Amino acid sequence: MINIHLYPSPFLNESRILREACSLSRLALFDRIDLVGVGQEGLPALEDLQDNIRIVRIGQRSGDRLIGKLRRTGDWTRAVYQRYRDDELGCINCHSIATLPLGVLLKRATGARLVYDAHELETETNGLGGVRKCLTRWAERALIRHADHCIFVGQAIEQWYVRKYALRNVTVLYNCPPRRSVNPADYFRKAYSIDAGMPIFLYQGFIGEGRGIRNLVEAFAGLAGRAALVVMGYGPLADWIAGEAARHGGIHYHPAVAPERLLDYTAAADFGLSVIEATSLSYEYCMPNKLFEYVMARKPVLVSPTREQSEFVRRHGIGEVTSDASAAAIRDGVLRLLTRDQRVLQDALVRTADEYCWEGQEAKLEIVYLNALGMRSRRYGQGRQGEVRHDLCH
Repeated sequence: MINIHLYPSPFLNESRILREACSLSRLALFDRIDLVGVGQEGLPALEDLQDNIRIVRIGQRSGDRLIGKLRRTGDWTRAVYQRYRDDELGCINCHSIATLPLGVLLKRATGARLVYDAHELETETNGLGGVRKCLTRWAERALIRHADHCIFVGQAIEQWYVRKYALRNVTVLYNCPPRRSVNPADYFRKAYSIDAGMPIFLYQGFIGEGRGIRNLVEAFAGLAGRAALVVMGYGPLADWIAGEAARHGGIHYHPAVAPERLLDYTAAADFGLSVIEATSLSYEYCMPNKLFEYVMARKPVLVSPTREQSEFVRRHGIGEVTSDASAAAIRDGVLRLLTRDQRVLQDALVRTADEYCWEGQEAKLEIVYLNALGMRSRRYGQGRQGEVRHDLCH
């Protein structure tokens, strides 16, 4: 029996899907787990990750224009459908609205369970508008009723979906890292010759519009000599950040690192940053992965006042919330965070990290598959399907 995870990505940085796959492998629910994405030059079409988890890359990534994107999505959908329609599928996981039509078609062809595992508020994403938004809304409304279960990345998004579609079969699954100790190596101070007494604030993740990147640079340019900023990741603004780093001594750019090394690099900072600009409803309701990485690395955080992340920080007492996402508000938040009792913050971070780890999320995933979906584990019968490389799940 096979479990497939559909997502139009080459699977280079998809930590959430990989963690789910590792957990499902440990639960011994399936003989094989395929992460089905799109091809990219230089990457193999078939990549084995461990005994029963593999990446299957089909076709190529689509362009930005609507017609080209629709055509390539259609070609990819047909190719994936033809590959899997006659297989013994036990469960199909759709990780975006773009894959939901394909998931419904494969469910009808194979009788598999269908999970809609949305990574954001799919019809209200940043930059989605016009015809694309109308098509996305129509598709989700028409197809979501075919899902046997829906998994969402945060409570605010889950509540929106419940209100919008009157859903009952729902679960919130946070993308938390596994519980682990971190390497205290001082990567950033050594790499950028940052003085020992200078606090380092880290932004890690996608470097693009809507993430407060430009405002962070303006804010820390005005904090020269009082705090340093490291922006680590990838995205369309990466070259711009590198240019700003060359102009400002207290601002530094670091390329993205492998997922299994991310937590150690995060631990090399003193504070974490998650400044989301509420330019869409999906951003307003988001629960960023980076927030949980900061918590696991025991780093106090500064976040913008989007709904769920600000409530999370206040409830657990792990940092400060800015008044808005402007450069002035960020500067004010940085100064307030620096004056906080760091021992109190550390105590709060230890408690929060113990509660929000992947082990706790895996327990919820087990309930979904064994109870809500009625799957049967082979763990106590035929044994496990092979040992899991735990570093893959980091």
